[in-house]
Amino acid sequence: CAKLLADLGADVIRIEPPGGHPMRKMGPYVRDEAHPEKSLHWFHFNTSKRGITLDLKNSDGKELFRRLANTADVIVETYRPGYLDRLGLGYEKLKENNPRLIMTSITPFGQTGPYRYFEGSDLIAQAMGGLMYPAGFPDAPPYRIGARQSDHCASIQAAVGTMVALYARELTGEGQRVDVSCQEAGLQALE
Repeated sequence: CAKLLADLGADVIRIEPPGGHPMRKMGPYVRDEAHPEKSLHWFHFNTSKRGITLDLKNSDGKELFRRLANTADVIVETYRPGYLDRLGLGYEKLKENNPRLIMTSITPFGQTGPYRYFEGSDLIAQAMGGLMYPAGFPDAPPYRIGARQSDHCASIQAAVGTMVALYARELTGEGQRVDVSCQEAGLQALE
């Protein structure tokens, strides 16, 4: 989602935890050298972005995040539902100082509903969202569709939802929460 927004011209700041984001450990790598600075996966999804390291678990990191949120148009996050709230960095708290803020949340099953706290992955979202149903042969188990399709579907839906929220904000002056479920977003690929 943030890559799409950055490629469309948004000024995106990628926030990484100390030690780097786990995506840095995903291959393939430049010259097959497994190194966090050589992940092609990382390079692809972080083009057009600036980056900082921030520890949201300590008070200095939280304060810097709040300052960034006070001037941001959009925050895109993928934490488990309620995680940012427990840190005092949830949408309701942040919008007190920035009522025009849009927070886009991408999770396996969304922020509400009976599955919101379930663990999830691209594979689980593909299976539960129906993407695996048409893959394969009738007398064999279903096949996973490659390239993390439910994650990509969710990212596209989140980018579109974010842009619609930005347009609505221009009309109303108010921000809003955009909630995207990877499981539900995968349904678009079945159409």
